[in-house]
Amino acid sequence: MISGKIKRGLVYVLIVTAGITAALVLYFYQFFHQTDHFLPGVAIASVPVGGLDRNEAISYLEGHWNDLYQTPVTFYYQDFNYDTTIGKLSEKVSIDQVIDEIWRQEQARSIRSKLLNLDGSKEISYVPPIEYNQSVLEKLGEDWNEQLGQPPVNPQLEVDQNLGLIIVPGKEGRRVNIEATWEQMPVQWTSMEQLKIPIIIDNVYPSISEEDLKVMGELSTYSTWYNSGEVDRTHNLVKAALAINGQVVQPGEVFSFNKTVGARTFETGYRDAMVIVSGKFEPGVGGGICQVSSTLYNAVLLADLEVVERHNHSLAVAYIPVGLDATVAWGIQDFQFRNNTGHPIYIRTTTGSGKLTITLYGHLSNKKRVELSSVIDKVIPFEEIRQEDPALNPGEEKVEHKGFPGYVARSFKLVYDENGEVAQRTQLATDYYKPLHTLIYTGPRLDIPKDLLEIGNEEMPNDDQNIPEKDNNDSTDHSNEEGFSDLADLGEGNE
Repeated sequence: MISGKIKRGLVYVLIVTAGITAALVLYFYQFFHQTDHFLPGVAIASVPVGGLDRNEAISYLEGHWNDLYQTPVTFYYQDFNYDTTIGKLSEKVSIDQVIDEIWRQEQARSIRSKLLNLDGSKEISYVPPIEYNQSVLEKLGEDWNEQLGQPPVNPQLEVDQNLGLIIVPGKEGRRVNIEATWEQMPVQWTSMEQLKIPIIIDNVYPSISEEDLKVMGELSTYSTWYNSGEVDRTHNLVKAALAINGQVVQPGEVFSFNKTVGARTFETGYRDAMVIVSGKFEPGVGGGICQVSSTLYNAVLLADLEVVERHNHSLAVAYIPVGLDATVAWGIQDFQFRNNTGHPIYIRTTTGSGKLTITLYGHLSNKKRVELSSVIDKVIPFEEIRQEDPALNPGEEKVEHKGFPGYVARSFKLVYDENGEVAQRTQLATDYYKPLHTLIYTGPRLDIPKDLLEIGNEEMPNDDQNIPEKDNNDSTDHSNEEGFSDLADLGEGNE
């Protein structure tokens, strides 16, 4: 009897325990999984959100983030200061996406972690990452470099009348290290006070040392002539020559004329001068610099360096033999060469008295005897084109420009060995140059009344022998040297 009561009591206890357990399970399930509120102790960006639902958290955090955006930031270097706010440096935060992501992480948090923190005594912190605006950072780096940076100056080779070849010492430079500077910035959204960030400045050293120059000798030199009376063209030529002067090309490095000289615009200091456009000469920004690239091309060939990219002009030019020119056009055509020696190459340019000279220096173990030549395989005659110009008087003519022939030409390079024998004979290119046709503008033809024309015919002699015949065998050479030189020297290809 007693044992029966005990059994019934145990069953009762078990039923009650199971009920309590089920109730607790249901309670905690609803509390942890069905609730639409953040649990106690949860904080987002150092802001407690426990007990708030998602909409309340969004509204609460929006105000907090607006305050975070106004956090002052001061970048400094010596006496230079740049003041801004972190909101101007970072991407805006999507509060909705932040809440949704943290809500998912909360749902995945373990039951044990939640049970042990029911009173919220331990902070469960979520700190979203700060995403900085890369375009803003790049612009800051550029602006700071303009104010704080200083490019290094390579030591240079100069010619002294008394001492001969001398070395002008170089100078170290400095550059803002924007990456290292930015590594000091906070990476997570959390409570923060005013930020003071030092700007990191790195020393920048010359690309060549004075010791390197001491063992250098002349590998090649090439000169071309220009008309210094053409002021704007001379200005462009000298500016481009200065841009490549003192440049050092390291072993294996590719030198780009366009990259070194930069864009040819009015903003960069270039002027209008004659250039070749669509097979004719007309004014264009940067006219004259192709003489620099062509002169450099010949110096490179004479040093037996590797040509990577080169283009000939569409028309022949007077300052250099056909087949040995090198035109450039910003963003379209470049002149590039590779330093295929085991030592640095130093470029030196000089201008004055109508003469441009480019000399390449390097280790004298790389000096070779090189000869260049070109042959004209075909001469393409030019034509005489007449166009009526109503601005001229009847019978009046105006020569817009003289013509000169086109060519098909091949260029060659001979490299000699130490015994003076030809070690290598290379055909460099086969180039085509269009002819430039003579253009003559003529005044409009007179409209002679028919009755006057009949009267005139009656008075004309009827003897055919008195009317001179046109000579169809005229062998006059229209490709006279004067016409070629006068026009072709105005421009130098696309620029």
